[in-house]
Amino acid sequence: MKKNRTVGHWSLAVTCLLFCSVKATGQLKTDTLAYTIKQAEQVFLQHNLPLLAEKLNIDQADAKILQAKVWPNPTFSLGEVQLYKNATTDDIPPLFGNFWRDRNFTLQLEQLIYTAGKRKKNIDLEIKNKELAQHTFKDLLQALKAEFRQTATEVIYIQGVQKNWEFQLLEVNKLLKAQQSQLKEGHIAEVELYRLKALQISLQGEINSLNEQLTEAQKTLKTLMFINPESAIVIIDNTDDVSIERWKSYRLRELISLSENNALLQSARTQIKVNQAQLAIEKANRIPDITLNANYDRNGSVMLNFVGLGFSMDLPFFNRNKGNIRIAQYEVEKSMLMEKHKVSELNNAIVKTWTDLNRAIALYESIDKDYLDKLNTLTKSIAKNFSQHNISLIEFLDFFESFRESKEKYYEAIKNINVKKEDLNYLVGSEL
Repeated sequence: MKKNRTVGHWSLAVTCLLFCSVKATGQLKTDTLAYTIKQAEQVFLQHNLPLLAEKLNIDQADAKILQAKVWPNPTFSLGEVQLYKNATTDDIPPLFGNFWRDRNFTLQLEQLIYTAGKRKKNIDLEIKNKELAQHTFKDLLQALKAEFRQTATEVIYIQGVQKNWEFQLLEVNKLLKAQQSQLKEGHIAEVELYRLKALQISLQGEINSLNEQLTEAQKTLKTLMFINPESAIVIIDNTDDVSIERWKSYRLRELISLSENNALLQSARTQIKVNQAQLAIEKANRIPDITLNANYDRNGSVMLNFVGLGFSMDLPFFNRNKGNIRIAQYEVEKSMLMEKHKVSELNNAIVKTWTDLNRAIALYESIDKDYLDKLNTLTKSIAKNFSQHNISLIEFLDFFESFRESKEKYYEAIKNINVKKEDLNYLVGSEL
């Protein structure tokens, strides 16, 4: 397995830097937060606000299931209350004592009864909606996790490139100081000094650009982790390799089969179930519900105290709910088409990402790691040879540029592998 030795050296350098900071000040500066990727991910999982908010949707779905299980409340009605009496009023005994003499009223109690299993079907619909909420949460978790890891990888990449460029800038500054003395003594042409100054300015500009990229990546990380925006994040890369052999062991068909775990695909399939449950409810709505009632009438009929039972229901002569049933049927058909589209989209994305990952791995394996380990030594060597006039300015600049590009391509190859790995993890819905 290939060893990420250069990145490992960076990890050691950052660790030493932090240790020296602690030793010098007695404590780590509160505005600098150093994490390994695993430590930072733990903070992200515990404090990410969109994740916490999305999780509440599952709790809401539980509450909707609870509500769907409840029967509708009975309805109590008091009517025909006699407010006054006149000469035509019948003699009516009081309710009790002397209260409500010669007065009449009615009482009614009603209870709605669902027919055609509507209550059970509504419960089933809310259970399917909860399943959909769980898949939505899972998709958000996987998407944010991939974004977090890729951003952390970007931070590590920038830190590695920045460290290399700062080393080169240090060597150029040393060389400039020596060349200024040479110019005063008349041993070199002024144009050579100006060309070195142009290189110095170029390196400073590149480092400033990297700093902007770093703060942008840090902004994303701090938002995902919900930490103090005034803090600066340092990601310590403590990995020894990029797990190439394990990833090379996977086969494309295996990855496509694993895509059954993809949360978006599961959501698409659950949406079909939700729409089918809604269709079942609309079909059940063709059958009217029944309202049972019990009545009490005081002196409003041939009896003083009349108690009766009854029921009411709509007569389905005009409205058989055909329009809503047809709408629900179309929703089922639409969701089935979208599920097929999601399968096609997902499989094509897996093929592309897997192809890109293999190309990134091939590039990484083609890089001579021993050569890269010696680049800092070679940089010092060519700077020394240039100052001693053993090589020309053109040769020095050519060597300098090629060394810098080699290091940058190496860091970029590692970054691309890690980015593609997280893309695949998201697409297959698993931690590969």
